[in-house]
Amino acid sequence: MPWVGGDTPFVLDGSNALLTCLSNHDFNACGFTGKLNHWGLMTPIGYWPLLQHIPDVISIELGATSHPARTRILALLSVAGVVGSVLLARLVLLRVRQAPWFWGFVFVVLSGPFIAYARTTVGEVFAAGLLVCLVAATVLQAPPALVALAAFGACVTKETSYPFVIAIGLLGLVLARRRTGRPIRAHIIAGIAGTAVAVLLASLLNVVRFGSVLNTNYLDSHFRTPGIGRTLEYSAALLVSPSGGIFVFWLSASVLVTGACLLPLRSRSRQKLDARPALVLIAISVGLVLGLASWWTPFGWTSYGPRLSLPWLLPLVLMSLVAYGHALAPLVVRLLTPSWRLIAVFATVFALTLPHIGEMWRPNATSGFFAQENCQSPWNASVAEWHSCQHRLVWFDRPMPLYALDGLKTTGGVFTSFAIALGLFGCLVLLRAGLAEERTAGRAQERSRAEARSGKPQAAQAH
Repeated sequence: MPWVGGDTPFVLDGSNALLTCLSNHDFNACGFTGKLNHWGLMTPIGYWPLLQHIPDVISIELGATSHPARTRILALLSVAGVVGSVLLARLVLLRVRQAPWFWGFVFVVLSGPFIAYARTTVGEVFAAGLLVCLVAATVLQAPPALVALAAFGACVTKETSYPFVIAIGLLGLVLARRRTGRPIRAHIIAGIAGTAVAVLLASLLNVVRFGSVLNTNYLDSHFRTPGIGRTLEYSAALLVSPSGGIFVFWLSASVLVTGACLLPLRSRSRQKLDARPALVLIAISVGLVLGLASWWTPFGWTSYGPRLSLPWLLPLVLMSLVAYGHALAPLVVRLLTPSWRLIAVFATVFALTLPHIGEMWRPNATSGFFAQENCQSPWNASVAEWHSCQHRLVWFDRPMPLYALDGLKTTGGVFTSFAIALGLFGCLVLLRAGLAEERTAGRAQERSRAEARSGKPQAAQAH
């Protein structure tokens, strides 16, 4: 059975309320009160994006009316998000001639929180799959219709995603044009059309539930982080907090994206790297961190780790590999070539992966983390009290991963740990071998081209 997590019960009830409003021909501010209730809602429909409402409403119309049936469908979408991301990464990296990096991508997937979230009903895993679809469609310069569909899918993940989706889509198309030389105007127009349709549908949904094209619930002052100081604190916490920092919960992805962003800015090689893709990736990353830090609960609690950050890591990893995989390859080969360093990388990443495995098998163990404090939501207590309480959880209370380790005591936890360890170690070995072989082949091609230009092959020079 799937683990029902996050806001799933509210989303399901919201779909039911939406269908009731539509059947009653109540298309404007249906059930809207203008005030937050105990759960922070202004309408029974809720304030969630179209991401899960679309498949949930389709499921209801096809006869899956019970919560268990609908939660199974949402969990299957999570599985599809992970599997689809891996398959698309394989296709993309083959097409851009960076096939060895597929093992690096799999290494990232196996070491991240998605191994725990893939069997849950939360929408972030499905959202990640849709965002990876956008990267694949643009980088591979798919037919404009597919680009439009991918842009639509990426935009329904969150109403705040629009500028980031546009930036990722344009970067992917520019990288595709650089590789193929084909024009991208039709693809840009198609992407804009797909984005416009998603924005239109989200606006219409907001009219039904709030009587406005804007998400009135999101805009309530209780949902915003007060002050620059607290926002900067949450920005740091999103990166390095022991209970929600992305460098703690997904080190491999964070280091890879960071390396790709910094490498062209510090490159001293003879073949200077184009820093513009890195600047776009940096702008996206900074915008995401600041945007989440401005939200009243930047991690998406009460859930495991930095839930709200997770959808963006895999698309950023894949885009980083497309843009700078060749430049990163020599650094990774040097890092992994001594066996002791390969083992050290494996041990470090595996140690940070163990809490994800524990969370997979005993998801309710992390409830002990939140039980350390009695944090009342800002609309039920006060804004100051909430953020003070969350501050203690973020930095000073017993870290969340230590609670998640409890799941390793289960039989499933033991066997999964063994399987993940083999997978991670195997990925590192295959990545090192593939990149080294590609590097050797590249050097041979360079020598051949140099000989062809000089007209003096080495064999002839030897005589």
